[in-house]
Amino acid sequence: MRGGILQVKLDSLARPDERPRTIVLMAEIPGTVSQILWHFTGGPTWNLDEKHQNSAPKPAAGGYAALVGILKTQELRLGTYKEVVKVRVPALKVRNPKTKKIRTERDVIRTLTSCPVCCLADIPIMHLSYHAARYGKFAIGFHREAAIRHGFNPVFYTLHHAEVIRTIRQGFAKIRALDLENARDLLSYVEYEVDDAEADIDIDHHLWDLRNEIRDIETAVTTAKTSIAQFLAYVKTFESNEFQTVYCEREWRAVNAFSFTFEDVAMIVLPEKVGTKRYFEPFVSKTAKRLGLPRAIPIVPWETLLES
Repeated sequence: MRGGILQVKLDSLARPDERPRTIVLMAEIPGTVSQILWHFTGGPTWNLDEKHQNSAPKPAAGGYAALVGILKTQELRLGTYKEVVKVRVPALKVRNPKTKKIRTERDVIRTLTSCPVCCLADIPIMHLSYHAARYGKFAIGFHREAAIRHGFNPVFYTLHHAEVIRTIRQGFAKIRALDLENARDLLSYVEYEVDDAEADIDIDHHLWDLRNEIRDIETAVTTAKTSIAQFLAYVKTFESNEFQTVYCEREWRAVNAFSFTFEDVAMIVLPEKVGTKRYFEPFVSKTAKRLGLPRAIPIVPWETLLES
């Protein structure tokens, strides 16, 4: 276990003729922090219609196939999963496009969708059991340093009704509301009028500046939308009754596929068997050799791991 240094200054214990003393204590990393980040391969599939994960994990055969596939390609790909960030807005003014009237809706849920992500979980081994109920018992553990090098970052958790996420939504809504089409139409109209009036070179110069300004604004808006979508990939919203399920996952995410080497792999975990189907022994005796897994990578049965 790696340690950290904690310095304690004992001013109150020093005699008047003494300099203040400082003692150095070695503080161990707490059990809530892991040096292994886990990717569970049996997680639920993504429901494209309802834009959320299905409630049940994949069948065991699917989780095993996904684990072997990831090790074979040495890549965690970006899947169909996108974070759908829910924001609870107390009051929202909505314009009816037909009647042109504005009404106020109360306690409205609005959603923002991120770009695709790949996920890891910062969960110490002794706390993995609750994770299996939702994500299965097949997992690849990666060294934390490898994940950081790739660009994985801890997720920002927030409740749906928190002010911080409302502020993000408001800013994004303002950007999306910018009507650059009207600006382009106005520019076209002015250009037509200027050409028709045979304007002098000074006006034409100002029009050239205006065209550049509109292009710059369009570029800035596109960049802002992309940046916000990428930031949303690192945001996870949840309700107050989900602390025991969502919040405790301690997710890390990346917006790029994770191409790894076997040196990046800290551990592989899979169950000895599910029902009558055996997974551990065939994987160790045949599949691991076929994949060329180094013997230095621990391959541990789920049942033994959780008992230790």
